[in-house]
Amino acid sequence: MSRKTRRARTARMEQVRQRIEHWRETRARRGRMPERLWEAAVALAREHGVYATSQGLRLNYDSLRARVRERRPQRRSPKPREAAFVELGPALPLGPVSPAGPVVELTGADGQKLTLRLAGPDELDLPDLVREFWSREA
Repeated sequence: MSRKTRRARTARMEQVRQRIEHWRETRARRGRMPERLWEAAVALAREHGVYATSQGLRLNYDSLRARVRERRPQRRSPKPREAAFVELGPALPLGPVSPAGPVVELTGADGQKLTLRLAGPDELDLPDLVREFWSREA
């Protein structure tokens, strides 16, 4: 990190520290720190870390950490994908053909597998089988 970058970081931290100190000195009574000052502190904490920012601004570490966490964008859990069905006609093989016959493997989103080793090219209701596999409860 260059000296210029360190000075810029130090200058931003110092500017926010002075704003907080000014608020502390001029407030009429004890109360909550204004949101605009917390927002500036959270922005610095994201850049420099919670501990360094709490030390540099003379703020309570736990309070700053809680504010950083509550302003963190919530991660969305991935939506379960809809099962896509492919109709297999007589021109499409049912999978790799082993000496014993075709093999069909299905893998669910939860990692469970269903493997079918068919003895021969018998009739198989594959769409119903797949639908049943995907609709079962884990």
